[in-house]
Amino acid sequence: MKQTVEVEIAGQRLSIRSDEGPAYVQELADYVDAQLRQLVAGGRSTINLQRVALLVAIQLADELFREKDLHRQFRQRVGTKLDALESALNEHQRRLEDM
Repeated sequence: MKQTVEVEIAGQRLSIRSDEGPAYVQELADYVDAQLRQLVAGGRSTINLQRVALLVAIQLADELFREKDLHRQFRQRVGTKLDALESALNEHQRRLEDM
């Protein structure tokens, strides 16, 4: 069931409707806010929030793509090991049948 969660990101109050619990939505908002603050820290005195938000979006997309690639590699390694295990089991079964 969707519920509305009030969060603050970069000083902006936002109402977010989500199926997830308020704690999870707040954790996401805190993460995005921290990324924004990290980019703003040490920056120029005049900050274009839209530009910074786009940079954060690129950083988050990069994180997502890297995680997806790691997941793909993991699944590939698991698949390779499962194939080897299945082959070994089939070979073992064949030897038992030949006895």
